[in-house]
Amino acid sequence: MKSIGVCISGGGAKIGFAVGVLEVMFEKGIRPRLVYGISSGSLCTAGLCYGSLPFMKAQLLAIGKRSDVLGAQGFRAFLSQVFGIGSADGLFAMKKMRKKLDELPNAQPALKGVVGYVDLVSGEPVYVSSDRVPREEFLDAVQASCSIPFAMQTQRKGNEVRVDGGVRDILPLKQIIDDPLPVDEIHVIGLSPIQAESKQIDTKLLPVSMRSLDLMSNEVLLNDLKIAKMYNDLLRKCPVETLAGKREIKLYEYFPKFLICDTIDFNAENIQKGIDHGREIASKVLGGLGAD
Repeated sequence: MKSIGVCISGGGAKIGFAVGVLEVMFEKGIRPRLVYGISSGSLCTAGLCYGSLPFMKAQLLAIGKRSDVLGAQGFRAFLSQVFGIGSADGLFAMKKMRKKLDELPNAQPALKGVVGYVDLVSGEPVYVSSDRVPREEFLDAVQASCSIPFAMQTQRKGNEVRVDGGVRDILPLKQIIDDPLPVDEIHVIGLSPIQAESKQIDTKLLPVSMRSLDLMSNEVLLNDLKIAKMYNDLLRKCPVETLAGKREIKLYEYFPKFLICDTIDFNAENIQKGIDHGREIASKVLGGLGAD
């Protein structure tokens, strides 16, 4: 039987797309033993580690509006940044999102999950694996991986200032290829289209910031995907003895054909829209394939 890996990019409220892809994979008997996720992809990783796909889907579809997962703290951020009162450094607090993570039902991980955040102090990406740290520490890393700079509160642990892993690696494909747990194929789930679409933007600060973030993330995504493919191609062409323990891995790619929603437009309608499109794309990619 093939050993399966899944790599899920960031994309905020577009997370439903990953759920739809995973549903089709599971229906075909394609189940991962290794999952890497960044930003909202880390939410999927946590859901598969400590919950289940149906549980995660139900949690997401229960989101009626943005404030169900992100608590507004714009005024507190203003007081903190202008007058030095308090410590708010993002427009939204993460407590509600963390509460949903804490609701995941299982104490032990069902598979190996790896999530990434960036430490602003060192500037380096940090990857945390569910098989090496306790559940609480892993969920801390998931929360940090979702903390979009400026938009969301940073996470401060010890000497680290943690933010969204997508700042450095929005698609951790090279990292999953290099993971010591070997897989035969990797299913790459991107939450944004390969090519950015045109979009009308009003003059408010948040939409301008989120659109800029989407465009920057799209560029990082393209670079991450290109580099990982070149790396995988190198593994295929080099003699086995040259790269000991490495091998070419078959890649399956799932990317939406259109922009599902804005990064922080969390609501059940957008989640379901993503799920439906994810199922559509996965059905085309996988066709008649199933687990060996």
